[in-house]
Amino acid sequence: MSDQDSDKLPGGMLFPGLPKAPQPDPVNASQLGGARHDIFFAAVQTTRMPMIVTDPHQPDNPIVFSNRAFEKMTGYSSDEIVGRNCRFLQGPETDRAAVRQVREAIERREEIAVEILNYRKNGSTFWNALFVSPVFDDAGELLFFFASQLDISRRKEAEEALHQAQKMEAVGKLTGGIAHDFNNLLQVVLGYVDLLEGRVDENDRAARRAIEAIGMAASRGATLTQQLLAFARKQELRERLLNLNTLLMDFGPVIERNLGDGIQVRRQLADNLWNSRIDPIQAEMALLNLLSNARDAMEGRGTVTIATENLVLAADALPAPGLEPGEYVALSVTDTGRGVDDDSIHRIFDPFFSTKGVGEGSGLGLSMVYGFMRQSGGGVAVENLPSGGARFTLYFVRARGMAEPNTASVQRTQGGGEAILMVEDQPQVAELGQAMLEDLGYSVVHALNAVQALERLRGGEQFSLLFTDIVMPGMSGVALAQTVRREFPNLPVLLTTGYSDRALDEDSRVFEVVRKPYRRAELSHRIKQLLEGPNGIA
Repeated sequence: MSDQDSDKLPGGMLFPGLPKAPQPDPVNASQLGGARHDIFFAAVQTTRMPMIVTDPHQPDNPIVFSNRAFEKMTGYSSDEIVGRNCRFLQGPETDRAAVRQVREAIERREEIAVEILNYRKNGSTFWNALFVSPVFDDAGELLFFFASQLDISRRKEAEEALHQAQKMEAVGKLTGGIAHDFNNLLQVVLGYVDLLEGRVDENDRAARRAIEAIGMAASRGATLTQQLLAFARKQELRERLLNLNTLLMDFGPVIERNLGDGIQVRRQLADNLWNSRIDPIQAEMALLNLLSNARDAMEGRGTVTIATENLVLAADALPAPGLEPGEYVALSVTDTGRGVDDDSIHRIFDPFFSTKGVGEGSGLGLSMVYGFMRQSGGGVAVENLPSGGARFTLYFVRARGMAEPNTASVQRTQGGGEAILMVEDQPQVAELGQAMLEDLGYSVVHALNAVQALERLRGGEQFSLLFTDIVMPGMSGVALAQTVRREFPNLPVLLTTGYSDRALDEDSRVFEVVRKPYRRAELSHRIKQLLEGPNGIA
């Protein structure tokens, strides 16, 4: 292999040089310009900064001196280091461009500073901040190359985490910006689907199929929007104290249907599992995404293992980004599929990234899982198993207290002509909302904004409920609700939105909220609950 090709060697190389020759005997201390116990070399040997010296006059520019810090950093002993070219520190992921920079600087006998990925003796990688300088004698003749190094792996990891967070935040802002308008459009579609369903003759099968197809497509769009919001961590979580074992047992039939007949499900649920504060709906969506991913990886045939366990994570053993030391409840989904390839495993939770073919996946499922877990205060990790397949693990923070029982569903009924003040700035959504409310048996007065709504209330008009959008020009729906609560404390308030920022979400928690796109039955149920009071049955 020529000198020009030396940067393509599979092993590591800090100082590219001639083709690798038989290892020379280590030079003695006098060749380095003084006795080995000279004060300079004593200082170099004891410093915490890894340092080496190479001899360009010998074939392949071998290392002729290394200090203890370099041996500790790389895991090699002095006997394994001296006499070898530094290329033995490189590996498959070492950047060839960085190697070329060093080689060219060596050829020009110039200083160079570069960051390069190296490999330790045990095969693990570390980021090396390398500074190489030629050493000349008084006559200007090159004697040696001196290299000081620093393990900067922690800094690189922090930079990567910051980059990932910035990328997620950028996509989150984009997502949040379009979610409100998109959910308004879906609200109109789904709302009129519900209205048409009650008006089309049951014997008109063609019309029924058309309505069903429109509803399914719009519902799919609503799900995709919800996944985007989950990824962006801009959804409102309705958390309650529950036990994951209970959730998994209650969700059992859905799990079986989702995976299909060709996949065997095994459950390894820990005894005395701790409780967590979780939004059960979002947790079920996250689990379904993991199960669908496992099913596709196994091409419909294999075994999925769902396991839970209690974990105490230490600061030096955190398995997922964003986790802090403490007590966690882990939920893992393990498949017997092909695993995740090396090029994809670091991008698997990125939005719109998918290993599936065009049209076979949105690339939002796993990013939704990531967003939900981070918003819940936990994390998610993926690993390939030595025996084959992959394992995805969700980490939920442990919560103290008794799990809350499931509440039974309540029967929905028609309204009795009660007057509702509806505040909505989008004409199409307002027209639909009025039609839905009147179809449910209520009388409706529409206001375009908060100012108009307050004028009607302060003018003495009587209403049984205020139903207002959150995101509106001028005064927001939350600010309107807060004003109404102060001035008209007996008037129930129901908020609605397709998206609101975190500040509004925090303020809206004291009010009932129905998320767009809502269905007719859900709207009816929420209104009846408010009209009949906290103990009423709708």
